Amino acid sequence: MAQAASKTCEICVSSPGHNYCEQCDQLFCDGCKISHLRTKMSKDHTFLSGPNINPEVKQYCKEHDETFIYYCMECDSPICKICVIKKHKLHDFAEIKETTDGIKAEVKKGMDMKMEHLQSKIADIDQGSNQYQADVNGVINAIREEGRHLKELIDKRVENLVKSVKEKETKNLQILRSIENENKTTLEKAKEQQKVSQGITDTTKLFQKLKQIRSQIDKREEIQIPILPSVKYVRQKVAESEIEKLFGELKLG
Repeated sequence: MAQAASKTCEICVSSPGHNYCEQCDQLFCDGCKISHLRTKMSKDHTFLSGPNINPEVKQYCKEHDETFIYYCMECDSPICKICVIKKHKLHDFAEIKETTDGIKAEVKKGMDMKMEHLQSKIADIDQGSNQYQADVNGVINAIREEGRHLKELIDKRVENLVKSVKEKETKNLQILRSIENENKTTLEKAKEQQKVSQGITDTTKLFQKLKQIRSQIDKREEIQIPILPSVKYVRQKVAESEIEKLFGELKLG
């Protein structure tokens, strides 16, 4: 039986008993506690530790100053041998150690189940978080990929428009230069004829030459200057909402 008043180790009876073994109902010093827990039969014992422990509060019946040795199932409380006779005679009771061990096992089972449940929840959350992050990365990649695709389509359209403009430019410039060259050739010939005519002093020969020049002028058809080409680009007014329609639908949970 623990002697709380002396606070002395009940094993070596020399050192302060700061540790109370709940199973053995004894006070232990630090060294004896370590030895006690190393023993196979008492390795699972539990201790109350500290300089101010008072084991009698839990282990002794205040009314009869007796050790609690039974546990009343109906009253849900520890009782001593005198309590059994006086107050709990017709009640169901069991040895307190057996009851304590049962409660301890029940509590341990409940705690194990609770911890297992919590660990499972934590694992589910961790797995869900990883999956969610993977989904987010997948969505971001899909959005960027669609953006790249749309940019490629826009770039392709831009290049096609520019190509069409340049092809039309080349064709029209060729036509204009061809007409320009013909007019230059005609102009040069006219200048040559005019220069020749100015050098003739004989009236008869000048008359014949002028008639020849006039005949050539009458025969040459005037080259019509074509309508000069024009080029314009009319911009489309594109609203932001129309750009959004080009993308897929984003669903956020």
